[in-house]
Amino acid sequence: MAEVIAARNLPFSLEAEKAVLAAMLHDGAALLAGLEVLRELDEMAKRESASRRGAKGKDSQPTVTLFHHSPHQILFDLISDLENRGRAPDFTTLIEEARAGGVLDRVGGASGILEIVSAAATGAGVRDYAEIVKEKYLKRRLIFSSQDVLERAYQDQADAETILDQAERELHAISDSRQSGSFVRIGDMLASVEENLLEAYRKKGMVTGVPTNFTELDKMTSGLQKTDLIILAARPSVGKTSLALNIVENIATKSKLPVGIFSLEMSAVQVIQRLICSMAKVDLKRLRTGHLSRRESAQVFQTLASLYPLPVYIDDTAGQTIAAVRAKALRLKHKEPNLALIVVDYLQLMEAGHARGGQRNRQEEVSAISRGLKGLARELGVPVLALSQLSRGVESREDQLPRLSDLRESGAIEQDADVVLFIHRKRPRKDSEEAEEDIAAEIIIGKQRNGPVGSVPVAFISRYASFNNLASFDAPEEIRSPEDVEEYLGPDVEDGVPF
Repeated sequence: MAEVIAARNLPFSLEAEKAVLAAMLHDGAALLAGLEVLRELDEMAKRESASRRGAKGKDSQPTVTLFHHSPHQILFDLISDLENRGRAPDFTTLIEEARAGGVLDRVGGASGILEIVSAAATGAGVRDYAEIVKEKYLKRRLIFSSQDVLERAYQDQADAETILDQAERELHAISDSRQSGSFVRIGDMLASVEENLLEAYRKKGMVTGVPTNFTELDKMTSGLQKTDLIILAARPSVGKTSLALNIVENIATKSKLPVGIFSLEMSAVQVIQRLICSMAKVDLKRLRTGHLSRRESAQVFQTLASLYPLPVYIDDTAGQTIAAVRAKALRLKHKEPNLALIVVDYLQLMEAGHARGGQRNRQEEVSAISRGLKGLARELGVPVLALSQLSRGVESREDQLPRLSDLRESGAIEQDADVVLFIHRKRPRKDSEEAEEDIAAEIIIGKQRNGPVGSVPVAFISRYASFNNLASFDAPEEIRSPEDVEEYLGPDVEDGVPF
């Protein structure tokens, strides 16, 4: 495969490489402009080359440098290093640095440096020259990445899914390297800010993000905002998944917007059963065992029919890495441009992937996962709702109210999250005749980067695995308590019969 590539000309432009180096030596402003475009890309190329050389001990792995012509790459490194140390790169300093580093012969001696310094390039064109160098580098990198994919496929040692995953990661890495951040003048951003303010003014306090349809929660958060990482945390069996699926149900049925679910704990079948139970208002246990009344059976079949057109996508692969989740989410976003929400159930079941340079502990892994999910929300422009476990510390307190410090395994979760939601349910006493589904619950907003904190009362109906507004959207205004909600929804009064 390498022979095939060698037999064909790789994309490069010696003229552009020479011109950008000459322009950077023209004046200080051009130097900084050229480094702004190329330095980050050059560092990325060096990391990629080092990784490829070290892969499986193969020293002959082909590598791609930013500058195709080796003397040009060396000169760029010298210029960049001089600027880092606060020294102005020119003919004299370049010769001195090249001689000190033992690379003077490799750049063609003093005459080779003089040829670059004397080139007729102006500082005004430095960005254009740099973009040409960048374009050619990306094309060469694509060629070598494609070569790797072909070689792995021909070797027939790894399964197709693994090869595809590696190919996607490499292509996404190349795609990411096209974009480099820079300062933006405030005046250039005012148009988008003005548009957001006008939209808020037109809605007059209505939801500006994706509505959860939990009325009081939407009032406090204005909905789930784009690019936000929302953490939904609680102890086991309190209702994290139920609340997340209620939000998914509301977005898909009421807003008619697509939602993606990464279910690392439950299978897709179990997730769908939960949705049916909540939407059809039937007992979860009886749904699973098939002992449903005729009325409940009719409700289930009616709900099944309504589920078909819903734009809800479920991936139930266990133990996924943040890289795999990112790749799949990007594909889903490409398929569904109006993607409204990504749900991850739950964060502690994810894996960070292999760490460069050795092993890392669980706290470092969770920190990497948390940062990755925040980055994914920003990259997609979609809110990411990640479920998280709480530590046992919450159960040792008398009020059992969750706090930010109860988030398990890493303080990075609290730091990276834009919004942290807790679920708190008052447990009935063992000697109480009060049914658990009659206990009001509350969603506690423990952190909100751009809004208030506080609590939102909701009703939790255990047998339906469902949270509801205390005053249901469709219920009369006087309905305020969980008991009223269940009465309004219609309790199951028929005896269960085989489905």
